[in-house]
Amino acid sequence: MRTSPALRAAALAATATVLLPLAACSDDGDGGTGSSTPSSASTAAPTATPGNLSSQKLDWKPCPAPNEAQGSGTSPSPLPGGTTWQCSFMDVPLDYADPEGRTIELALIRAASRDRGRRIGSLIFNFGGPGASGVATLPSFGTDYDSLRARYDLVSFDPRGVGRSEGVECSDDAALDARYEQDGTPDDAEEEKAFVEDQKSYIADCEENSGEELPYVGTTNAARDMDLLRQVLGDDKLYYFGISYGTELGGVYAHLYP
Repeated sequence: MRTSPALRAAALAATATVLLPLAACSDDGDGGTGSSTPSSASTAAPTATPGNLSSQKLDWKPCPAPNEAQGSGTSPSPLPGGTTWQCSFMDVPLDYADPEGRTIELALIRAASRDRGRRIGSLIFNFGGPGASGVATLPSFGTDYDSLRARYDLVSFDPRGVGRSEGVECSDDAALDARYEQDGTPDDAEEEKAFVEDQKSYIADCEENSGEELPYVGTTNAARDMDLLRQVLGDDKLYYFGISYGTELGGVYAHLYP
Protein backbone atom coordinates (compact mmCIF):
# COMPACT_ATOMS: atom_id res chain seq x y z
CA MET A 1 0.00 0.00 0.00
CA ARG A 2 1.36 3.44 -0.81
CA THR A 3 0.26 6.82 0.49
CA SER A 4 1.89 10.16 -0.23
CA PRO A 5 3.78 11.32 2.90
CA ALA A 6 2.53 14.87 2.31
CA LEU A 7 -1.09 13.76 2.05
CA ARG A 8 -0.68 11.55 5.09
CA ALA A 9 0.76 14.40 7.14
CA ALA A 10 -2.04 16.75 6.06
CA ALA A 11 -4.66 14.17 6.96
CA LEU A 12 -3.15 13.58 10.37
CA ALA A 13 -3.03 17.30 11.09
CA ALA A 14 -6.72 17.65 10.29
CA THR A 15 -8.01 14.77 12.39
CA ALA A 16 -9.25 14.51 15.95
CA THR A 17 -7.56 12.16 18.39
CA VAL A 18 -8.88 9.90 21.09
CA LEU A 19 -7.05 8.47 24.10
CA LEU A 20 -8.65 5.36 25.53
CA PRO A 21 -7.57 3.20 28.46
CA LEU A 22 -9.41 0.05 27.37
CA ALA A 23 -9.81 -2.92 29.67
CA ALA A 24 -9.09 -6.22 27.94
CA CYS A 25 -10.86 -9.45 28.74
CA SER A 26 -9.82 -13.03 28.02
CA ASP A 27 -8.45 -14.03 24.65
CA ASP A 28 -11.52 -16.07 23.77
CA GLY A 29 -14.13 -13.32 24.02
CA ASP A 30 -17.02 -13.02 21.62
CA GLY A 31 -16.48 -11.64 18.15
CA GLY A 32 -17.73 -8.14 17.45
CA THR A 33 -17.89 -5.46 14.87
CA GLY A 34 -15.09 -5.01 12.40
CA SER A 35 -14.21 -4.46 8.80
CA SER A 36 -15.90 -6.32 6.00
CA THR A 37 -13.36 -8.94 4.95
CA PRO A 38 -13.86 -11.65 2.37
CA SER A 39 -13.27 -14.53 4.76
CA SER A 40 -15.70 -15.83 7.36
CA ALA A 41 -12.67 -17.03 9.31
CA SER A 42 -11.51 -13.42 9.68
CA THR A 43 -14.73 -12.41 11.42
CA ALA A 44 -15.15 -15.52 13.55
CA ALA A 45 -15.12 -15.22 17.32
CA PRO A 46 -11.52 -15.12 18.58
CA THR A 47 -10.19 -18.31 20.06
CA ALA A 48 -7.54 -18.65 22.74
CA THR A 49 -4.15 -17.40 21.64
CA PRO A 50 -1.46 -20.10 21.79
CA GLY A 51 0.77 -19.69 24.83
CA ASN A 52 3.90 -19.59 22.69
CA LEU A 53 2.58 -16.43 21.01
CA SER A 54 1.26 -14.61 24.07
CA SER A 55 4.50 -15.31 25.96
CA GLN A 56 6.92 -14.54 23.12
CA LYS A 57 9.86 -12.27 23.92
CA LEU A 58 10.47 -9.28 21.65
CA ASP A 59 13.98 -8.65 20.38
CA TRP A 60 14.26 -4.84 20.38
CA LYS A 61 17.03 -3.35 18.21
CA PRO A 62 17.87 0.08 16.78
CA CYS A 63 15.41 0.94 14.00
CA PRO A 64 16.53 0.74 10.38
CA ALA A 65 15.51 3.31 7.79
CA PRO A 66 11.91 2.87 6.55
CA ASN A 67 11.65 0.68 3.49
CA GLU A 68 9.75 1.67 0.34
CA ALA A 69 6.49 0.15 1.60
CA GLN A 70 6.75 2.39 4.69
CA GLY A 71 7.44 5.53 2.67
CA SER A 72 11.27 5.41 2.64
CA GLY A 73 13.44 8.00 4.43
CA THR A 74 16.12 7.85 7.11
CA SER A 75 16.35 6.07 10.46
CA PRO A 76 14.43 7.91 13.21
CA SER A 77 16.39 10.51 15.18
CA PRO A 78 16.74 10.17 18.97
CA LEU A 79 14.16 11.87 21.18
CA PRO A 80 14.97 14.76 23.54
CA GLY A 81 17.37 13.47 26.16
CA GLY A 82 18.90 10.97 23.75
CA THR A 83 16.35 8.12 23.96
CA THR A 84 16.58 6.07 20.77
CA TRP A 85 13.75 4.38 18.92
CA GLN A 86 13.77 0.59 19.01
CA CYS A 87 12.15 -1.81 16.54
CA SER A 88 11.13 -5.44 16.68
CA PHE A 89 8.76 -8.01 15.17
CA MET A 90 5.90 -9.92 16.80
CA ASP A 91 4.40 -13.19 15.52
CA VAL A 92 0.60 -13.26 15.16
CA PRO A 93 -1.74 -15.91 13.70
CA LEU A 94 -2.56 -15.31 10.06
CA ASP A 95 -6.05 -16.67 10.81
CA TYR A 96 -7.36 -16.32 14.37
CA ALA A 97 -9.83 -19.13 13.67
CA ASP A 98 -6.75 -21.35 13.25
CA PRO A 99 -4.43 -20.02 15.98
CA GLU A 100 -2.08 -23.02 15.73
CA GLY A 101 -1.61 -22.48 12.00
CA ARG A 102 0.57 -20.17 9.95
CA THR A 103 1.90 -17.01 11.60
CA ILE A 104 2.99 -13.68 10.15
CA GLU A 105 5.22 -10.95 11.55
CA LEU A 106 4.08 -7.48 12.63
CA ALA A 107 6.66 -4.69 12.66
CA LEU A 108 6.81 -2.73 15.95
CA ILE A 109 8.47 0.44 17.24
CA ARG A 110 8.83 1.88 20.74
CA ALA A 111 10.46 4.61 22.79
CA ALA A 112 10.89 3.73 26.47
CA SER A 113 9.29 5.81 29.24
CA ARG A 114 11.51 8.19 31.19
CA ASP A 115 10.33 7.30 34.72
CA ARG A 116 10.64 3.51 34.83
CA GLY A 117 9.69 3.41 38.51
CA ARG A 118 6.31 5.09 37.86
CA ARG A 119 5.69 3.56 34.43
CA ILE A 120 2.00 2.87 33.74
CA GLY A 121 2.42 0.71 30.65
CA SER A 122 2.64 0.95 26.88
CA LEU A 123 0.62 3.55 24.97
CA ILE A 124 -0.14 2.05 21.54
CA PHE A 125 -0.74 4.38 18.59
CA ASN A 126 -2.57 3.87 15.30
CA PHE A 127 -2.32 6.72 12.82
CA GLY A 128 -5.26 5.90 10.61
CA GLY A 129 -5.57 5.45 6.88
CA PRO A 130 -6.33 2.62 7.07
CA GLY A 131 -2.88 1.77 5.81
CA ALA A 132 -0.56 4.20 7.60
CA SER A 133 2.70 2.74 8.87
CA GLY A 134 2.91 3.32 12.60
CA VAL A 135 6.59 2.36 12.57
CA ALA A 136 7.38 5.15 10.10
CA THR A 137 4.90 7.71 11.47
CA LEU A 138 5.34 7.64 15.27
CA PRO A 139 8.91 9.03 15.27
CA SER A 140 7.80 12.05 13.21
CA PHE A 141 5.43 12.98 16.06
CA GLY A 142 7.78 11.87 18.84
CA THR A 143 8.51 15.40 20.06
CA ASP A 144 4.78 16.28 20.11
CA TYR A 145 3.99 13.26 22.28
CA ASP A 146 7.15 13.32 24.39
CA SER A 147 5.31 14.48 27.53
CA LEU A 148 3.34 11.21 27.44
CA ARG A 149 6.63 9.36 27.67
CA ALA A 150 6.94 10.47 31.30
CA ARG A 151 5.07 7.30 32.35
CA TYR A 152 4.28 5.42 29.12
CA ASP A 153 6.38 3.55 26.60
CA LEU A 154 5.29 4.97 23.23
CA VAL A 155 4.55 2.04 20.90
CA SER A 156 3.20 1.70 17.39
CA PHE A 157 3.06 -0.95 14.68
CA ASP A 158 2.50 -1.56 11.01
CA PRO A 159 -0.95 -3.19 10.86
CA ARG A 160 -1.03 -6.49 8.99
CA GLY A 161 -0.87 -5.83 5.26
CA VAL A 162 1.02 -2.56 5.75
CA GLY A 163 4.72 -1.72 5.48
CA ARG A 164 6.95 -4.43 6.97
CA SER A 165 3.95 -6.39 8.32
CA GLU A 166 3.46 -8.69 5.34
CA GLY A 167 2.72 -5.60 3.24
CA VAL A 168 0.04 -6.16 0.62
CA GLU A 169 1.30 -5.64 -2.91
CA CYS A 170 -1.10 -4.82 -5.73
CA SER A 171 0.19 -2.87 -8.72
CA ASP A 172 3.67 -1.64 -9.57
CA ASP A 173 4.59 2.05 -9.22
CA ALA A 174 3.83 2.94 -12.85
CA ALA A 175 0.35 1.42 -12.68
CA LEU A 176 -0.34 3.13 -9.35
CA ASP A 177 0.78 6.51 -10.69
CA ALA A 178 -1.57 6.12 -13.65
CA ARG A 179 -4.40 5.09 -11.34
CA TYR A 180 -3.92 8.08 -9.02
CA GLU A 181 -4.11 10.44 -12.00
CA GLN A 182 -7.55 9.19 -13.02
CA ASP A 183 -10.74 11.06 -12.22
CA GLY A 184 -12.07 9.65 -8.96
CA THR A 185 -15.50 11.30 -9.40
CA PRO A 186 -16.95 10.09 -12.74
CA ASP A 187 -19.43 12.53 -14.28
CA ASP A 188 -21.06 10.39 -16.99
CA ALA A 189 -21.65 6.78 -17.97
CA GLU A 190 -18.43 6.50 -19.94
CA GLU A 191 -16.28 7.79 -17.06
CA GLU A 192 -18.17 5.60 -14.61
CA LYS A 193 -17.50 2.52 -16.74
CA ALA A 194 -13.79 3.35 -16.92
CA PHE A 195 -13.67 3.90 -13.16
CA VAL A 196 -15.35 0.56 -12.40
CA GLU A 197 -13.11 -1.31 -14.82
CA ASP A 198 -10.05 0.26 -13.23
CA GLN A 199 -11.20 -0.81 -9.76
CA LYS A 200 -11.77 -4.36 -10.98
CA SER A 201 -8.29 -4.39 -12.47
CA TYR A 202 -6.80 -3.12 -9.21
CA ILE A 203 -8.59 -5.79 -7.17
CA ALA A 204 -7.40 -8.49 -9.58
CA ASP A 205 -3.81 -7.26 -9.17
CA CYS A 206 -4.13 -7.41 -5.38
CA GLU A 207 -5.52 -10.94 -5.49
CA GLU A 208 -2.79 -12.07 -7.86
CA ASN A 209 0.08 -10.63 -5.81
CA SER A 210 -1.21 -10.95 -2.22
CA GLY A 211 -4.15 -13.32 -2.41
CA GLU A 212 -3.13 -15.54 0.51
CA GLU A 213 -3.02 -12.68 3.00
CA LEU A 214 -5.92 -10.53 1.74
CA PRO A 215 -8.75 -12.46 3.46
CA TYR A 216 -7.08 -11.82 6.82
CA VAL A 217 -6.33 -8.11 6.45
CA GLY A 218 -8.90 -5.88 8.15
CA THR A 219 -9.98 -4.02 11.24
CA THR A 220 -11.15 -7.04 13.26
CA ASN A 221 -7.87 -8.88 12.95
CA ALA A 222 -5.92 -5.66 13.57
CA ALA A 223 -7.81 -5.33 16.87
CA ARG A 224 -6.98 -8.92 17.76
CA ASP A 225 -3.34 -8.23 16.94
CA MET A 226 -3.44 -5.28 19.35
CA ASP A 227 -4.71 -7.49 22.15
CA LEU A 228 -1.92 -9.98 21.52
CA LEU A 229 0.51 -7.04 21.53
CA ARG A 230 -0.94 -5.93 24.88
CA GLN A 231 -0.24 -9.38 26.33
CA VAL A 232 3.27 -9.58 24.90
CA LEU A 233 4.09 -6.13 26.30
CA GLY A 234 2.90 -7.29 29.73
CA ASP A 235 -0.04 -4.87 30.17
CA ASP A 236 -3.27 -5.82 31.95
CA LYS A 237 -5.15 -3.15 29.99
CA LEU A 238 -4.76 -1.68 26.52
CA TYR A 239 -3.73 1.97 26.60
CA TYR A 240 -4.49 3.29 23.15
CA PHE A 241 -4.23 6.50 21.11
CA GLY A 242 -6.18 6.39 17.83
CA ILE A 243 -6.22 9.02 15.08
CA SER A 244 -8.82 9.22 12.30
CA TYR A 245 -9.54 5.61 11.23
CA GLY A 246 -7.63 4.62 14.37
CA THR A 247 -10.67 5.67 16.41
CA GLU A 248 -12.69 3.02 14.57
CA LEU A 249 -10.02 0.46 15.33
CA GLY A 250 -10.25 1.42 19.01
CA GLY A 251 -14.03 1.03 18.91
CA VAL A 252 -13.76 -2.42 17.34
CA TYR A 253 -11.26 -3.42 20.04
CA ALA A 254 -13.71 -2.28 22.72
CA HIS A 255 -16.46 -4.43 21.19
CA LEU A 256 -14.21 -7.50 20.97
CA TYR A 257 -12.75 -7.03 24.47
CA PRO A 258 -15.29 -4.93 26.42
